[in-house]
Amino acid sequence: MVLTALPLAAAEPTPEPPIYIESDSLKIDDSKGISIYQGNVIFRQGPDTLWADKLVIHSTARQEVDKIVASGEPARFDHDAEVEDEKSWGEAQTIEYHAGESLLILNGAARFQQGDNLFSGNRIEYEADKELVRAGKAVAGEGRVQIVIQPRSKDTEQQPEASPQ
Repeated sequence: MVLTALPLAAAEPTPEPPIYIESDSLKIDDSKGISIYQGNVIFRQGPDTLWADKLVIHSTARQEVDKIVASGEPARFDHDAEVEDEKSWGEAQTIEYHAGESLLILNGAARFQQGDNLFSGNRIEYEADKELVRAGKAVAGEGRVQIVIQPRSKDTEQQPEASPQ
């Protein structure tokens, strides 16, 4: 998966779904391992969709995706997971995904929502494999972060079982 980490099946690894990209123009430099897509870019892989004005994909020598950098006004992504609490979306002037670290970085007017919880600030970092979000001055060096955490509904909280009488 490219933008966020999906839970992996314990029995055997599932193959990654194909990547589909649409854009107005494309430049590939195999010697540097860089592909540049510009103009109304739409990137799709499995449950993930990314929209940007410009998308740069950095690949390893083995032609595996190493890093993705999307920019726009704003660049946006959507992760449509099967479980409601795992659905997420985000937007920022620049969105970076570092595949090796499962690290998502949103820079510039950043907003990130996972489930019902919303984070906003100048810079937000999300480590997908650790489910760790970092934002604020310690991360960006400037600005404030805002967080909206929705309360759990009474229906989703576990109720103690009634004792037999």
